[in-house]
Amino acid sequence: MRFVNLLAIVCMLFWVGCPYTEGCETGSAPEELEGGVGGDDDDNGGPPPEGPREPNCRDLDARCNGESCCTASNLPAGTFDRLNDPKYPATVSAFRLDVYEVTLGRFRAFVHAGFGTQEKPPAPGSGKTNDPDDKGWQESWNKDLVETMADLESALGCSPDLYNVWDRNPGKNDSLPMNCETWLEAQAFCIWDGGRLPTEAEWMYAASGGSEQRLYPYGGNVADTERIRFGCQSGSSEADDPGPDGKPMRECTFEDWKPAGSVPKGRGRWGQQDMAGSAWERVFDWFQIELPTPCDDCARPQRPADNDGNPVGRAFRGGAVNWGKAFHQTTNRTVINSETMTERTDSVGFRCARPVKNN
Repeated sequence: MRFVNLLAIVCMLFWVGCPYTEGCETGSAPEELEGGVGGDDDDNGGPPPEGPREPNCRDLDARCNGESCCTASNLPAGTFDRLNDPKYPATVSAFRLDVYEVTLGRFRAFVHAGFGTQEKPPAPGSGKTNDPDDKGWQESWNKDLVETMADLESALGCSPDLYNVWDRNPGKNDSLPMNCETWLEAQAFCIWDGGRLPTEAEWMYAASGGSEQRLYPYGGNVADTERIRFGCQSGSSEADDPGPDGKPMRECTFEDWKPAGSVPKGRGRWGQQDMAGSAWERVFDWFQIELPTPCDDCARPQRPADNDGNPVGRAFRGGAVNWGKAFHQTTNRTVINSETMTERTDSVGFRCARPVKNN
C-alpha cells in the first residue's frame, strides 16, 4: 500500500509539474527563504512573512548573491506616504515581490518557451492589479508584440555597443539584469511567471521600507557605491560630475552592468536588492504628474489625457547605473521616468510582484 501511495504522488507531480524551482527534482519540499531576509520587523512587531522561490530558474546555474535569482519575499500590508510626503498617503495590501531584478537567465526561459509574442500572448484579463478599474491584459495589446520568437530575440539586442545583455545561449551573462525589454514584454513575463508588474505605489512601498520612509532603500541618507551601483554616464543620462569617487565623470562600459544583487549592503527592508541604481525598473502604472489621492491599492490602469501635460508612457523608478545619485532616492520622480509600452532602453529592467503565499 505504501508503494501504491508513493506511486500516486509521483504520478501527480508528473501530471501537474513542479510548482517551484528547487526541491521538486529530488522529491523534497520546496526550498524556502531563510528567516530574516529583510533584516527588519514589520509594523506589527513580528518578522515579515516570506515566500518560496519562483519556478523559472529550473536548469539555471547562475546565482544572484549566492542564492536563486528567483528568490522573492512577502511584504506585509501597510500605510505610508509616497515620496515621503504627507500629501500622498497610500495603503497597500500584502504582496510578494522579487528580491532581484529579472535576469537574462530567467527571461531567456520565457523567450524560448515562445511567450511574449503575437503567437503566444498572455490571456485576456490576466495580470490584474488590486485596482478595481484594472481590466488586466488587453487583447488589443497583442498587435504591439513582435510576431515571432526570432523577432523577439533580434529586438532584445537593442544595445550592441554598450549593455549588450541578451544572449540566446546560457553563459556568463545569465545573472545580469535583463534590459531592452518593452513594458508589454515585461508584463507578459510577469504574467507567465505567475504575477504582474508592481504598481507604482507597491514599488514605492518596498523601496521606502513602508512607514520607515527611507530616502534610500537601505535606510541611509547618503548614496555610495558600496550600496548603489552607479557612477558613470552614457547617452543622455544626467550623471554626477565629479563622480562618487571624486574623479571626473567617466563613460559607462559593459563592465558597469553588474550581476543582480552584487551590492548586498544596499538591500531594502524586506530584502529587495538594487531598488536604487543598477537598472531603472518598470512599474504597472501609466505615468501622471500628480499622484492619485486617495490611494488604497491604487494604480493608473488608464492612459491619461494627452493634453494635461503628462508624458504618454508607463512609469519606471529607481535610477540606473548611468544616472546621478539624486535619481536613486525613493523621492525622485520626474517626467523623464516613463516610456511608451513599445519602447526599448538599455538601462531599464524590471521585477515582478505576485500574490502572497503562506507557508
